[in-house]
Amino acid sequence: MKPSSLFLFVLLLIGFTSDVAAQRKKKSVKSKKTAIRKTTKAKKKNKAVASRKNNNNQKTTQVQNVKGESISVAYSIPNSQDSSSPKTVIITSAFKPSLQNAAKVNFTAATGINDSSRLPLTYKVPSSNLFFLYQPIPLKPLALPSDSPMVWKNTHQVKLGAGNLSSFMGEGKFSFGDIRNAVTQIEAGYIRTKGKLYAQQYSKFHLDVLNHFTSKSNLEWTSRANFHSTTRYKYGFLPSSLAYTKDQIQLVYNALQLEVGLKNSIPTASKINFNPVIQFNRFTNAENAGENNLILNAPIQKELTSQFSLQMAFQADIANYKTDVNAWKNNLIILAPSVKFRSNAFNLEAGIRPSWDNSAFHLLPNLILQTGLSGTSLKLEAGFQGSIDKNSFRSLAKFNPWIALPNAIKNTRMIEQFIGFKGNSGNHISYNAKLAYRQLTDQPLFINQLGDGKSFDLLYTNMNMLHLVGEMNYAVQEKLTLTAGAQYNHFSKISAAPDAFGLIPLELTGTVLWKPLSDLQIKSDIFYRSGSMYRDQFSLDSKRLSPAVDLNIGVEFGLLPKLNAWIQMNNIFNNVYQRWNQYPVFGFNVLGGVVYSFQ
Repeated sequence: MKPSSLFLFVLLLIGFTSDVAAQRKKKSVKSKKTAIRKTTKAKKKNKAVASRKNNNNQKTTQVQNVKGESISVAYSIPNSQDSSSPKTVIITSAFKPSLQNAAKVNFTAATGINDSSRLPLTYKVPSSNLFFLYQPIPLKPLALPSDSPMVWKNTHQVKLGAGNLSSFMGEGKFSFGDIRNAVTQIEAGYIRTKGKLYAQQYSKFHLDVLNHFTSKSNLEWTSRANFHSTTRYKYGFLPSSLAYTKDQIQLVYNALQLEVGLKNSIPTASKINFNPVIQFNRFTNAENAGENNLILNAPIQKELTSQFSLQMAFQADIANYKTDVNAWKNNLIILAPSVKFRSNAFNLEAGIRPSWDNSAFHLLPNLILQTGLSGTSLKLEAGFQGSIDKNSFRSLAKFNPWIALPNAIKNTRMIEQFIGFKGNSGNHISYNAKLAYRQLTDQPLFINQLGDGKSFDLLYTNMNMLHLVGEMNYAVQEKLTLTAGAQYNHFSKISAAPDAFGLIPLELTGTVLWKPLSDLQIKSDIFYRSGSMYRDQFSLDSKRLSPAVDLNIGVEFGLLPKLNAWIQMNNIFNNVYQRWNQYPVFGFNVLGGVVYSFQ
């Protein structure tokens, strides 16, 4: 091919290619313009549709706040079919924050109004007096608390006196030790009196040693030893013309007592309190009669909760009595479990007392209920109890020293139903009373022996007794104390005798203790006692002794810082009454002397 033809062919190809490229560029620009116009139209269409949807779904709510200002809330509900719809909430409020106006306090210069009224203030202080109703109680010293302001002082004093009826007395009291650790008290005394009748004499010597020891483990040990010796003469024989020497009618009683006790001052880790006491008694007379007595009391109490507690009491009383012609044993064992409940409304103790009285078994009840009246200090008490009183040669001779040697000793069993009350009035008066119905088995009565009647035989009988007792006390600190008591007994259904020989139906007592000055003390007591029944020696009929009224007055005053003087007048009315048939008491008796204190 020629070069000119090849060059022409190349030019034609370049021109064709340029024309095709120009056409493609033109078509591309035109398509872009068409797409832009379509997109613009679509956006306008979508905006119109969205506007219509928003107008259809949008809602407006107007709310007034507390101050009455209006708040408009506009919100739209989106269309569930259109996911492109907007979700908007528009809140418009007219609230404008502002501070609240503070109230201004205005002060005036006016003076206060004088208040002439008096506010009454009343204080109820319970009485702190303790009353022990005709029952002897042992005196047990208590450990002194560490925060007490009281200071223990060892005291030693001697008391001497003499008077009419050939009376003489001497007494000494001594104390040693430290109250926090150990205390020892010793008391010894002697008194004698001689009346106007033949062999109407009385003398007594006693020695008592009491020791109290507190260990480091909060255990309180108490030991006691005492000895008593009394001498009397059976001067109550009839007719009085009978000739007896004093040796024939002499009556001597000797009593020895040894006792050891243990008590925890603080409950154990198991909340247990215990107080076992073991006691030995030896009692003899001048007629070669003797009695040995071993007593064990072991009460244990466990606190379960603040209201409930368990108590177990064990008592064993073993006695052996022997004379020249007789000898026997008198044993008593009592086991007393009980449950105690305490609350603000009432207190309840319920239990039983299985008892073995010389191999005879008795199951006795033990039920006591105590409650208080709301708004008052009065407390009511009711109960149903059974008990056995251990009779011994020592206890019978203490009640009636003129008894003959017993041929038999029986214990007295009692079933008692009672109701009572106690309380206080104001700050100075306290009172208590009790009414009981008792069923007694083997109650001892005392009957003059046939013949001269100077001794009393024992007669055991079953009987019922209505018992009424009451006491009232008025106390003003330690300056004045007034006590009045009454006791009434009605005996019925006596099986072995026509009457209750030797038992007192009615007794009234009164005591006054007045301390007007620090070194002056006045004490007086009076009692009225109705006569007991006795059996006449000649007619064998039942008769009653004359009633008795006895008034005693004692005064003690200071002479020197360590020396006091005292005077005691007994039976001021000079009423020669008889507590026991054929035995008149001493008449008017006056004693006087001094008391010297070494500290």
